Amino acid sequence: MDAVFETYSGDSAQFFKTSIDPFSNPVGATIKTGLTETYDLIFASRFDPDAARSAMGPVVKLRSVQEFAPSEALGFIYDLKKIIRSGAEDPAEEIRDVFSRIDRVALIAFDLYMENKQKIYTLRAKQARDNVRQLLVKKDLICELPEIDPELTR
Repeated sequence: MDAVFETYSGDSAQFFKTSIDPFSNPVGATIKTGLTETYDLIFASRFDPDAARSAMGPVVKLRSVQEFAPSEALGFIYDLKKIIRSGAEDPAEEIRDVFSRIDRVALIAFDLYMENKQKIYTLRAKQARDNVRQLLVKKDLICELPEIDPELTR
């Protein structure tokens, strides 16, 4: 969790780490919950991609709307390998399996990140289209057409 919180500026990082109230600190609470669930999945006896998607979803959604480059938004996942490697005495088969699971989590997180970015760009495009339309109507360059009842078009 520290690896994630360190990506934020000083005051924010400290607040996210220390405040435990999910109402006053929804970002910190979301990150803590999502990472705890993800960590448990990585070390579970059987890896469940759907559960990983569910656990990482809120964290990735949060990081995709913040001002991070994609590598910064998701790089914390790979930091887990460094953390495990620094505490491991022998890179045994279990660690290789854990590293493989971390890679799978990273790919799932990337898919989620791209889905969220696509939603953001779609919303922005719709908003821009609606703004231009409103401007054209306001300047009498186009007129609003009334909605046509689908029953009348048959």
